[in-house]
Amino acid sequence: MSNKLALRGHRLQIMIGVLAWEGEIGNARIRKLFDLQPVQASRLLAEFRALMGERIIEDSKAKVLRSASAEGIETDISLENYVRQIQAGGDSDSFIVEGRVDLTQVKPAVFALLRKAAINKTGVELSYASMTNPAYETRIIFPHSIIHVGRRWHTRAWCTRRQEFRDFTLGRIGAASPINSQTPQTIDNDHAWHQIVMLELAAHRKLSDHQKLVVQNEYFNGMIVRRLPVRACLAQYVIQDIRAALDHDKDLPPEFQIEVLNINQLKEMLF
Repeated sequence: MSNKLALRGHRLQIMIGVLAWEGEIGNARIRKLFDLQPVQASRLLAEFRALMGERIIEDSKAKVLRSASAEGIETDISLENYVRQIQAGGDSDSFIVEGRVDLTQVKPAVFALLRKAAINKTGVELSYASMTNPAYETRIIFPHSIIHVGRRWHTRAWCTRRQEFRDFTLGRIGAASPINSQTPQTIDNDHAWHQIVMLELAAHRKLSDHQKLVVQNEYFNGMIVRRLPVRACLAQYVIQDIRAALDHDKDLPPEFQIEVLNINQLKEMLF
């Protein structure tokens, strides 16, 4: 019974996201989304109507529910998660196109091994290459998390060679094998993981006033400065991913439309 309740709650949350991002939801949409029969969809829609209360109105002519507010429905489901959910629901004919390219080659066996090690708090022996040491070398690490930031997948792990927590790019792992030893340092000891720093972002100062306004409306919800909280150990990756300038005299528009204002506060976190 609890599994059925969890499934129903999950579906209701998805329906909130669909209503928010599509502007309406009805029986036909629910049937396609969850592969349900009309009667099942009607019951779910009735529960949804009761859940949403005065936040929605019924368009009897179109046979859909819509937001009662011109501002739409607020949702915690991001646009990316919404797209993932509707594609999982079989929206193969959707006009939404995923144009991102992921060049990172992550081996499923390596990912599975790191995941299991993180769960069990055990170690992994890696054959690893980096820009500093391009020839593969052996590393013994104890991972606690796997992170997808920007173009790359990383594992955050205790490195026995460096005797500190480091980031290892999954695409640079040549081979991996398990080590049953328990980790000498847990996630609780990873201070840079738990430390939250604030990235202060603004439109690049070399843009014109009109161009700055475009950037502010697109990225900052109209604000002049946006403060973005991130984990200290991930700050560099986030900055790279959003293409924010660290040196406003060298990193110039149009390649860089955003700049980081508080560089001095972040120097210890940057490579």
